[in-house]
Amino acid sequence: MFYYKLVLAALFGIILGFLSSIPVGAVQLEVIKKTINGHLKPAIATACGSATSDLLYGILALFGFGYFLLDKDFQVAIYTIGIVVLLFLLFKSYKERAYMLHQDKQIVYKKRLSFLTGFTIAISNPGMIIWWFVGFKIFHDFNLFEEITPGIKALFVFSGAFGLGLYLTLVALILHKFQKSFSERFLYRANTFLMGVLFILISYFVYKLITILSMVEYVPDF
Repeated sequence: MFYYKLVLAALFGIILGFLSSIPVGAVQLEVIKKTINGHLKPAIATACGSATSDLLYGILALFGFGYFLLDKDFQVAIYTIGIVVLLFLLFKSYKERAYMLHQDKQIVYKKRLSFLTGFTIAISNPGMIIWWFVGFKIFHDFNLFEEITPGIKALFVFSGAFGLGLYLTLVALILHKFQKSFSERFLYRANTFLMGVLFILISYFVYKLITILSMVEYVPDF
């Protein structure tokens, strides 16, 4: 019965991680862009980088460091890094867009750099901490175990990160299967659309940064 519960806990983490990846984000955009441009392995490397970052956040959140990661100064630094990274991706996407209509030109993505890109984008989203807290609270409410041991927490974190990476990998595999049916003009328009979504994400990060910076800390008057 105990091992049956462990399997259920792992499945719960995978499903929760899978569902959390469905909303379109910067990592998903990178995975889509690389895949439709014919680069499956770099796309999967990007997904793995994102899953690694989410795994790190999950470990920190569920093993006692989550509240530190919600610190104002930490979030200011993280969102600033996120804005810089997204601006770089937007600029890179703008330069790559010209390649869509020229068969004699090739866009080159390196797997190691793609992994680092996925990791950096995901690490610049401190909101993942909230996701881990909420997800674990839902898991805890099922009362599968009388005591939540560090091992069970670790199982939940690893299965959740696996689910996150699994969704992105499936997106890459599905798009890769139909990649040959995409015309160059479709690729051009798709990259233009993805640039627009990146711009929206940058605007959101800027908004979050301004909101955090405008927060006035209460100082007791003794």
